[in-house]
Amino acid sequence: MIRGCAARRWIHAALTLMGVTLTVAAAVVWNDAAAQESGAPNPAASTGAGAVAPGEQPIAFSHARHVAQAGIDCQFCHAYARRGPVAGIPSVERCVGCHRSILTERPEILKVLDYWEREAPIPWLRVHDLPDYVRFSHKAHVRSGIDCAACHGDVAGMDLAVQVESLSMGWCVDCHTARDASRDCLVCHY
Repeated sequence: MIRGCAARRWIHAALTLMGVTLTVAAAVVWNDAAAQESGAPNPAASTGAGAVAPGEQPIAFSHARHVAQAGIDCQFCHAYARRGPVAGIPSVERCVGCHRSILTERPEILKVLDYWEREAPIPWLRVHDLPDYVRFSHKAHVRSGIDCAACHGDVAGMDLAVQVESLSMGWCVDCHTARDASRDCLVCHY
């Protein structure tokens, strides 16, 4: 059993080693993100990494038609954004709430109604995805007054939603720095 000064020295050495290890790991991740954001082309920003090609979604949903033309607020359909970590994909019931009586003969609306009649969810393909070790909360960002477009781009002008920002660690840290938000590692990482 280690006692007194020796125990404190051992604990101090162990904590120092852990700190150095975490610092080196963070530097590697940070440098990798910085390298991707500088010189090299960023596939996420230029081509919408994570985005799907036209026709891959089960329904040709147009954000431009719903947001820009109809004036529907993002949070009407993505209601969980202000209440939790994920924005949520609207349920078929939410879509049918309007489309039971609006444009019911259009082919894409008929697909929505078919999912409703079969009591099946629409199998949307994810456009924005973060690594599992990232803890991101839409709620914190929405309640801080961050506009959806800051991260998702001008979705109101998009027919097909695509990822326009890299959503890399460096990109997030730059935003937190600019807004004087916390940059404590445990805010975003488990």
